[in-house]
Amino acid sequence: RNIDYKGSVVTAQLFIDVLTGNSAAVAGKGNGKVLKSGPNDKVFINFVDHGGTGIIEFPNGDFLHATDLNTALKTMHTKNMYQKLVFYMEACESGSMFQGLLPTDINVFATTAAN
Repeated sequence: RNIDYKGSVVTAQLFIDVLTGNSAAVAGKGNGKVLKSGPNDKVFINFVDHGGTGIIEFPNGDFLHATDLNTALKTMHTKNMYQKLVFYMEACESGSMFQGLLPTDINVFATTAAN
């Protein structure tokens, strides 16, 4: 079984770096894989962990704040990293990660398991 990232390197920043294709930032952590999708790709992200209003948790480090996640999605759009993106998030208060923050013009469909 191959695991790309594990242990102390699993942080909110690593998640953002992987999603936005920032290979320089993940060098030396895990196997260095990042998302390398393009403008014709359909991307599916499934996130399952703990959350609270406007935050989701990772095993190590700081929380990922809703504004930072949405900034990463906008970056992915600007970099033409997808044609369509579906984000499924299962965490307490996960709806707060997108509601009123996710732009309607970047072709992202987000569905959450909670308010």
